[in-house]
Amino acid sequence: MKRRVVEIGCDAATALELSRALRAYADTAYPPGGSECGQAARSTLLDTAVTCEQQAGDALRLRKRQLPILRAAVRWWLSEKTDLCVESARGLEQILAAPTKSA
Repeated sequence: MKRRVVEIGCDAATALELSRALRAYADTAYPPGGSECGQAARSTLLDTAVTCEQQAGDALRLRKRQLPILRAAVRWWLSEKTDLCVESARGLEQILAAPTKSA
């Protein structure tokens, strides 16, 4: 059976930055009052943002099928946020590029 969850190694600060990226992307790409499908995507992104905010350990568990939209959110966030430090930006891109293991 295929694994549906991936564990991504990141610290709490990086997870919080990912949460900010997801919230900003959800607000921009899927504003309130859009289509049903758009609202489902928005809700999913916001739920994932909450998961990221609550991350305390060294492994963030995310749904594997969400990775493409999470990568899109991070790419967009990095293009918008020119004031992020380079190390932080690389960290956000890298954690979603190659998840450590499936659960």
